[in-house]
Amino acid sequence: MTNREEAEMSAGVWTDELLDRMRKAGDAAADAAIEETYASGEQERVRQALHGFGRNSDAVPDGLPPQLQRYFEQSAVLPDWADPALMDRGRSLLGRYEALVVSTLLCGSLPLCYGCGDGAQVLARSQRLTSGVYRRLMETSQFVVDVLDDGGLGPHGHGLRSAQKIRLLHATMRYHVGRQDDWNSAWGLPVNQEDLAGTLMSFSVAIPNGLVSLGVDLPRADRDAFFHIWRVIGHVLGVDDQLNPAGFDDGAALFDTILRRQQKSSEAGIVLTKAVLDFIRDVLPGPAFAGVGPTLIRHLIGDRAADLVKVPAADLSKLALQAGSVVNFGYGKAGDGVPLAAKAASELGLVVFKEGLRMTNKGRRYEWQVPTGLTEA
Repeated sequence: MTNREEAEMSAGVWTDELLDRMRKAGDAAADAAIEETYASGEQERVRQALHGFGRNSDAVPDGLPPQLQRYFEQSAVLPDWADPALMDRGRSLLGRYEALVVSTLLCGSLPLCYGCGDGAQVLARSQRLTSGVYRRLMETSQFVVDVLDDGGLGPHGHGLRSAQKIRLLHATMRYHVGRQDDWNSAWGLPVNQEDLAGTLMSFSVAIPNGLVSLGVDLPRADRDAFFHIWRVIGHVLGVDDQLNPAGFDDGAALFDTILRRQQKSSEAGIVLTKAVLDFIRDVLPGPAFAGVGPTLIRHLIGDRAADLVKVPAADLSKLALQAGSVVNFGYGKAGDGVPLAAKAASELGLVVFKEGLRMTNKGRRYEWQVPTGLTEA
């Protein structure tokens, strides 16, 4: 990093010059591992070797290509600045507000990402790498559980391995999508560093802001701890240090800058958002809830951003219904004011969330897998 860039980062300023460079930047460690895997023709053997390799304490499988072996060993090391106490406090928000976190992820984080027109292009094409919208949404939810579980980044958790596999998925997308005839270089490198940073901020910034929008009296210390654990996760995911700020306010400023640069309507973003709306409509109980998805999206991201991805008009009566049945059901100041109650709610909520995911997958965890090509799974 140059002196100028260091000064910009310390001031929380991200220039167009820097972010333009970041649109051309990938992830050297993961990209080298994937390049070597394909060059040696070992992609299917690697995929099979990594299947079931899910616990952080699992030994790296024998016989992997050397670059991939080094990737798994080196990217599993948490940064020196990772604070265990902050990480523990940050991850507890999932258990305390799990229903609201899920709603904010679906109706806030994802539509904001889909409203970034250039980044949405690779997200749409990545559907060839996986097996459909429903599974992708549930895999994303499983990833959130894995990294925010009690000890999720420790030896007995799944968070590190999930993050490492997602990072390789990103590298696989760069390897394949950038070689497609219909990829426009003006969109930047597929899954580039600016898009990775924007996605990270859609978790670390948009989710706390969404909780506040849904009526949660979120203490600043909880918000900052949640941001910290996602900063650690961003490091494991290979987000460049220049785009992984230390504090929430700088993260919010970076997110605003990326949205200013990237928000525009695209057919890809519209299709992706419709898939989320269809998913919400499918899982909610009956036609009385038909307007909840559009209303929550507009409430969380605002009308301008929602219009970019063609979200239907809001129905305030549905928002009131959702608020009455979710926002005020078991959450609020009581949990914040009584530590034991907050801890109990955290653990109970996390178990309920995890079991719900398992029930939708016939009792099994959703596992991130590294695909072997742009084919339907």
